[in-house]
Amino acid sequence: RFRTAQPGAARYLHVMPENFDPAQLATEINEATTRVLDTACSMNDDDVLAPSLLPRWSRGHVLTHLARNADGMRNLLLGAIEGVGRTMYPNYETRDADIEAGARRPIKEQVADLEVAHDRFAAAVASVTPARWDFVQDWAAGGPGRPTREVLEARLREVAIHHLDLGFGFTADQWTPEFALRMLRSTLPPIESRGLTPCLLKPTDVDAVVPANGGSDVEISGPAHALTTWLLGRDSGSSLRARGGALPTPPAW
Repeated sequence: RFRTAQPGAARYLHVMPENFDPAQLATEINEATTRVLDTACSMNDDDVLAPSLLPRWSRGHVLTHLARNADGMRNLLLGAIEGVGRTMYPNYETRDADIEAGARRPIKEQVADLEVAHDRFAAAVASVTPARWDFVQDWAAGGPGRPTREVLEARLREVAIHHLDLGFGFTADQWTPEFALRMLRSTLPPIESRGLTPCLLKPTDVDAVVPANGGSDVEISGPAHALTTWLLGRDSGSSLRARGGALPTPPAW
């Protein structure tokens, strides 16, 4: 049976590719969630209370956030299904309070919560008809309208990135180069919107060249996973090589 940072809503409009495939994205989310749950199931109750790699958050905060984020993303899917706009959370105070309330739970409760939240999310994904993926709604109060199809890519990012933030043995170099490239391309638009210095990203372990903010003569090369974690502020970029200029400092995620 499938076991089912400090993040915030990104304020940008990400244009998804023409070949949007919800079934494929749903499969990738399932697989990424399984990896998180495998990691969580290897923890004990003391481990879940220990600090994560995110400031001021324990591993319990990260796991609870992943569960509540699944519920928030589900709210958007239900809004699309019903044709009535919803936001992910009633407000950010409620979101933060829910994470705090769940952060100190025993690991068995954390795992069960994430399993059930993922199952609810997956059921909502399966209920969205093709036309409804283009339904636009504000994900956060006062935020820009974004199409529902972006929910799946956003959820995949949340699961994959926060798995790293647990700081419990799983690292980005365990991603396949192809998945790391997917995360690089998925991560780039919100980072660009925050003012990333134009450059050219060139993974050395997969055949791709990724322009950032239009590209420039500055070429940053290294494994796809290292480029991604550098963009996310999870790595200093010490393993990367910059040609044509200095390695820029990415804006905060």
